[in-house]
Formats: sequence, structure tokens, C-alpha cells
Amino acid sequence: MPTRSWAFFIALLPPFIDSKLPMAPQLTVLILIILALEFLCLQLYAHGGKTLRKALKQGGGVRTVNRVAGSLMMLVGAWLAFG
Repeated sequence: MPTRSWAFFIALLPPFIDSKLPMAPQLTVLILIILALEFLCLQLYAHGGKTLRKALKQGGGVRTVNRVAGSLMMLVGAWLAFG
């Protein structure tokens, strides 16, 4: 696990830990939640990549992806300009 991830966890965990209760069960639950969320995110990323690969193999897939990405960037630009 990269160093930044450990720094994130160290910064994130203290508000959710009660020092008056036993540490082991609290840390176990928090670690299981973090691992489950990480697994879910990796699965979504993998399935999204698989779907994108199928879309890009089709004739107009690259053009569609370029249009969607360009539109999103224009929206972000407008949001930053007027927000």
C-alpha cells in the first residue's frame, strides 16, 4: 500500500475510534469496511474498463467517448469560470 494511503487512513480513523472501548474490535470493523469499499471500487473500475473496451471496439465508439469527454471538460470549465 502506498505511503499516501497510510497517511490517509491515519488521518481518517481517529474520529471513528472511541478510546473508552476496546481497540481491536473497532479496528477490525474499520479495516473490514475499508477493504470492502476498496474491493467495490476496484470491481467497478475493472467492469467499467471492460465495458469501455467493448464500446471502443465499435465503429463510432472512440468518437462518442471523445465527445462525452470534451463535453464534460467544457462543463467543468464553465463551472470554474462562473462558479
